Amino acid sequence: MNAKTARRVLRGCAWSGADDHEREIVAAMKKLGKDAAFREEFERQKEFDRLLGERLGESVPEEVAPRLEELASKLTAGGSRRHTFGDPAMVAVGFAFLVLVGLIVWIVMGNGGIFGGMAEVQKLARTGDNAGIEQFEPVETAAGTLGDWFVMQGFDGFRVPRGFENAKVVGVRLFDYENVPVAVAAIAEPRSFIYVFRAEPLGLSLKEGEWRVETYNGGRNVLAVMGLGTNAFMTTMQGSEQDMLDYVRGVSR
Repeated sequence: MNAKTARRVLRGCAWSGADDHEREIVAAMKKLGKDAAFREEFERQKEFDRLLGERLGESVPEEVAPRLEELASKLTAGGSRRHTFGDPAMVAVGFAFLVLVGLIVWIVMGNGGIFGGMAEVQKLARTGDNAGIEQFEPVETAAGTLGDWFVMQGFDGFRVPRGFENAKVVGVRLFDYENVPVAVAAIAEPRSFIYVFRAEPLGLSLKEGEWRVETYNGGRNVLAVMGLGTNAFMTTMQGSEQDMLDYVRGVSR
């Protein structure tokens, strides 16, 4: 293996710690072992691959894989016409690129509403959580009884998921976020807020009964949001993702 091929192998690799491809990578590393700068670049690439995998949290779907195999075969077949594509390293690079593109397209097409809308949801949560106590109207009631109060304020369709009906509410308010009306209730125990708002205007697509949990404010706060008809229902509190999961699962029992 010459130095040129070794660089191609390393730049197109996806390190997993096993199989023949890894032996090829080890051989390439030995070839470039004295090149400290390139070794550092390779280590950065491995870390990037790891972080990308954690962030996406997805594998290539079964329905996508055959198409990627077909495209990779075309790249290999092209080697008879252009010598560059006959290089196994270049085929590996091409296939890795196709896998990444296919995976990203699949995730964006299947989950674009979730990923895009969650950024807005976090902004909404930060805006709502920062409201002062003077912005709330004091009440002492259960969350499940607030529908009529919000209708009188011009907000129709307020309801809460099963298990939240008896949450003790100590304050309510209605505000606009990006021209979307948001109904808010302050909960006494645990100290938290619940929000109800139209999901579609914020580009949010959520399944009813399926929680999505994320931290915000540098991990100090956490939200859980789910679909509820045409609305989204969200609850926020201080704590970790596990704190929130324990809370919503306990309430829903």
